Amino acid sequence: MKGLFKGTIIVIFFTALFAAAGFGGSYAMKEQWRVEVELKKPTFEQLGNYFELYAMHKLISENKTSLEIAEGQQDATDLVYDQFKQQINSYDRVDFFWRNNNFYAQRQTGLMDRDSEFLHQLIEQTKFVEGNPAKNVPDRLQMTLDNPKQAAELLDNFMNYTNLVTKTMLYNDLVAKWKTLFNQVNLAAKESSGNKAQGELTWKGKLNIMKSVSPLDDKLVAFSYVKAVSQPTVASPDRLLWAAIGGAIGFLFGLLLSLWLAGRQQKKLGNGEI
Repeated sequence: MKGLFKGTIIVIFFTALFAAAGFGGSYAMKEQWRVEVELKKPTFEQLGNYFELYAMHKLISENKTSLEIAEGQQDATDLVYDQFKQQINSYDRVDFFWRNNNFYAQRQTGLMDRDSEFLHQLIEQTKFVEGNPAKNVPDRLQMTLDNPKQAAELLDNFMNYTNLVTKTMLYNDLVAKWKTLFNQVNLAAKESSGNKAQGELTWKGKLNIMKSVSPLDDKLVAFSYVKAVSQPTVASPDRLLWAAIGGAIGFLFGLLLSLWLAGRQQKKLGNGEI
């Protein structure tokens, strides 16, 4: 019984000692700080006059009614947000952002392998997490860096960069479609007799509508915040994890030591030394 009690004390002692060492040792590791934003699709108002031109293109090219166009606001916001998520998830986009950022430039060593590894690390630490609308869980974008202030600033910069890329792509696509449609309508208007069923637009009517729209206003925002940039939190090292690892090692060490001491005690008893 005495040997069992002694062995238990040894196991507890070394478990606690190694757990404390693991927890304390984690403070010697370089901290990584994580910031994140929670996102959802933009509101109709955030589209600027993009929706006006988008809807007008639908009205003329697909002969949609005004009511159908009005009900298509959801389609437009979905289209914009899907394009935004595609860009924010693009490895090439994230790569371009970091390659052209001072944070990366100032930490380059001139050693290709080391710089490439660091760039890959930055890309991996810029992570989009898809939400679950059915469970009311929003999309999230996370960034993890060794500087909490810079992490918050760079996440905001990345959001602005991705929004600019998304807006440029959407605008360029719509303008190209608009020009093609305008040329088609203009040609049809010149060749048309102007006869149309009551309630239908003539080609000249369509042409006049297309001439009346305003240019894109450059105000499109491709997302909405559910929660803006969060306060930085320590992403690593996980101090409790290191304490648990240390405790597990200490437990095994203490157990082996107690078994060795117990075996040694038994051997002495067998030899009559005690």
